[in-house]
Amino acid sequence: MHNKYLTLPICFLCSASFASDLPIEVVDVIGRGNPTTNEELSSQQALSRPVHDAGELLRSVNGMTATRRGGRGFEPIIRGQSQNQLNIMTDGAYTFGACPGRMDPPTTYTALENFDSLTIIKGHRSVIYGAGGSGGTLLFEHRRPDLKEKSVLGSVNLGHTTNSELSSASANLVLGNEKAFARLFGDISSSDNYEDGDGNKTASAYDSNSHGIIAGADINANHYLQFSYEGVSEDDVWFAGNGMDSPWTDSKTYRLKWQYQGQALIDNFEFTLYQSDVDHLMDNYTVRERMPMNPNGAAAPSQSETQGGRWLATIENPAQVWRFGLDHRANERNAELYMDMGKNGSYDMLMSIMWPGVEQANTGIFAELDRQAGSKDLLRFGLRLDQFSSDATRADQTAGMMGSATPNTLYQNAYGASAQARDNNHLSAVLGWDRTLSKDLLFSTNLSRSVRAPDAAEQYIARSAQGRTWVGRPDIASEVHHQLDLSLLKKKEQQSWSATVFWDEVSDYIERFNQDSATLYRNISAQLYGMELDGQYSFGEHWNSSAALSYLRGKGDNGDLGQISPLEARLSLDYQLSKWRMGAEIVAAAEQDNFDPSNDAGPSDSFGILNLYAHWTPTKAFRLQGGIENLFNESYAYHVNTANSDPFNPDPVRVNEPGQQLWVKARYQF
Repeated sequence: MHNKYLTLPICFLCSASFASDLPIEVVDVIGRGNPTTNEELSSQQALSRPVHDAGELLRSVNGMTATRRGGRGFEPIIRGQSQNQLNIMTDGAYTFGACPGRMDPPTTYTALENFDSLTIIKGHRSVIYGAGGSGGTLLFEHRRPDLKEKSVLGSVNLGHTTNSELSSASANLVLGNEKAFARLFGDISSSDNYEDGDGNKTASAYDSNSHGIIAGADINANHYLQFSYEGVSEDDVWFAGNGMDSPWTDSKTYRLKWQYQGQALIDNFEFTLYQSDVDHLMDNYTVRERMPMNPNGAAAPSQSETQGGRWLATIENPAQVWRFGLDHRANERNAELYMDMGKNGSYDMLMSIMWPGVEQANTGIFAELDRQAGSKDLLRFGLRLDQFSSDATRADQTAGMMGSATPNTLYQNAYGASAQARDNNHLSAVLGWDRTLSKDLLFSTNLSRSVRAPDAAEQYIARSAQGRTWVGRPDIASEVHHQLDLSLLKKKEQQSWSATVFWDEVSDYIERFNQDSATLYRNISAQLYGMELDGQYSFGEHWNSSAALSYLRGKGDNGDLGQISPLEARLSLDYQLSKWRMGAEIVAAAEQDNFDPSNDAGPSDSFGILNLYAHWTPTKAFRLQGGIENLFNESYAYHVNTANSDPFNPDPVRVNEPGQQLWVKARYQF
């Protein structure tokens, strides 16, 4: 199997503050050196705080954050970009959520305990992971188990967190040998509503479970075949940041992968097919009680179906690696808004066709070269051509009182445009250069162009109810990003640090805005820029310290962009013995006065919290962890918020984080 990246003679850990903090391996790609050059965390290493949502996990990575709606549905943000500005893949498959209000971003269907690694690529650094990805790429992956010495492997995790009384359990079991294996896994968790630092109950309860199987086998010396299935079900999910809750959500993902290792001109082939289906229901009367003053309820059933695949070929030699291939993904989404007066168990009136048979597809071809230029330089050249097509097949279907409204009527009234089949060609490119300045110092630069197509809501959402409208723009243009990243990385035996600055010039940035009683979309020019600093220092035999700092600004034609984090910092100090580790972590953010009133809940206050944690590993097979998050019970919230993505509550909402909570987790592996 070929290496993912060519090797440069330097290794660097981006920030040891994360090195034992997360329940899954995280590789934060800065340069294109060997993976040991980047941030690596073992899925078996320990925690500094409880994490139960993949989006929440990403808050621990410098330059990243996530919006909170409750206890689930954290929306990942990388350098101010989110939603389909990010490419999120699980073992090569895309899953698009089914909720128009983004209760279920793709990370919702990623059970952390069941995946082995997460690779984070900030910005646009490669053309092989699909179209777009201007903000970055998240690759959740299962690894093939090592069964050379044992035919049975497994692990069991149990955890509990106070405040929300969240309990979780997960298990993994692997059976097989070097040529074939089967892996079974499952996860279950349940949470009540938590209290913030002021003692206020926050709607965040949920019940969640996931399960899956992976089966793989070497057909012969050159061929490997693998099938996988994953299912995720959630019930009674409360959302403080939405006008509705979710009585249930179901997701199913199927994958088939074939790999060929040849000895001819092409060294490796990989062919992947996938199908992911999501069914979702949100309403305002099943989980929460109907309002006595307004007993008429509203319900929004929705579906998302995604199919796709990729063919990837690799040619490599000691000086260079070629990757080329093609990929395709197609998604269809439907969502309706019904009135339900609760009389006979059925919906009473179709109020809006929010996603009117939205079909979006992308087919791309790509080629990418990593070339070693002497002993000190590594170059990357990447080129990608995509065709994006879209349509709304139910745009003329009637809804509303007396069947008087159609999605096309809303589009025409708002923009003078209508839904029709559209095709666009998009060109993306990557140019990277890594230079080894000394044995422990690396300079990395990346220049890129990427094109991000509009998502289903930006292009075709069609909601009209209670005197307000939320309308997508069928003829809206795709975003074009031109980005420059500059990084300097250094590592010595006892210390390491990295510094990154970045600039993103965006043409046709898709901005959501409010006009009277309507939420609409338009194209503007925008800029995103900022910096990230990471550092680690070890002193003595047992002490380790780390620090991380990030700063971001976003500006557009109409002022500040929304969902832009303020200056944020993270500091940690650890003391470690052979079987014990204990530490303290400070997480802080400055106030944010730069905001978009259409997309933010106003300015935000600064905050700082202290977390304490300890880990005990008496044997290689057993670990016990515990700690206190938010030791001083501070009342605080991150600046990024749910904004106006909720189709039933037009006011931006900022959800407070939990107050003090104690947590414990035990892991046994065999």
